Amino acid sequence: MTELAQAYTHLKPYSASRRDIQSLGRYAKRVAIRTAADIYGGEVEIEVQIEEGSLVDRITVIGSLLLAAHGHIADYKGFKESVVDMCDDAREFAIDVCAPFIKKAGVPKEDVYRFERRLKTPGKLYRFSKRLEKLEHSVGELSPHDVQKELGSLRAELDFITEHLSPQERQALDPILNRPELPPPKEWPIPEEPKFAVRKEDDLQQALLFSEPEPTALDRHRPRIVFREVAKVPRRKGGRRNNPRKLEQPKLLS
Repeated sequence: MTELAQAYTHLKPYSASRRDIQSLGRYAKRVAIRTAADIYGGEVEIEVQIEEGSLVDRITVIGSLLLAAHGHIADYKGFKESVVDMCDDAREFAIDVCAPFIKKAGVPKEDVYRFERRLKTPGKLYRFSKRLEKLEHSVGELSPHDVQKELGSLRAELDFITEHLSPQERQALDPILNRPELPPPKEWPIPEEPKFAVRKEDDLQQALLFSEPEPTALDRHRPRIVFREVAKVPRRKGGRRNNPRKLEQPKLLS
């Protein structure tokens, strides 16, 4: 199970009773279940988390990377196309759950302090694939040392991505990444220290999905979570929506 998408909304200022926030969280969960069933066809899970203070809402889709992929990923071309499709699904999910949530919260658009369509694992795979292609096209222009250095950096990035994948997902991914001009991933050098930038928000949210982390000094300053529920999304009759609509920015955010 991996993170497929996340809608992040920060309302500032925002004030409501605990009862109203609980009601808002349950509403967000219902919207997220319907939206995930429509976009992913079901067989995923959603997590809704709301923090106190100026309200922060995170609605995350968790599921199998293989089930979320459109069509097949038997070769590199299919892998790239599927990653792009999954990124589009992540953007669409965030938009479709954000607008109803803001409307239900009853805030004007100027109080929407921040909205993000987080692409999570599909976004990481997309950025990785672009780096891999760039290196493959530049092999003839780089020294062997520079090629090995970049492969080491790619190895660190790939290890970070696959850390949260299932064994079946990792097994499916490994042969796809074999490129004609490069050694297979298992032969890429292991760098002493990762050379790529890890998005702290993604790393943090992965740890928060199904278990509470051990308290740390950072935890004591982190806003308290006032609503957090996880729900399974049942299989949608007829599967996922066949004709994804053109993505548009919600009017509340324009």
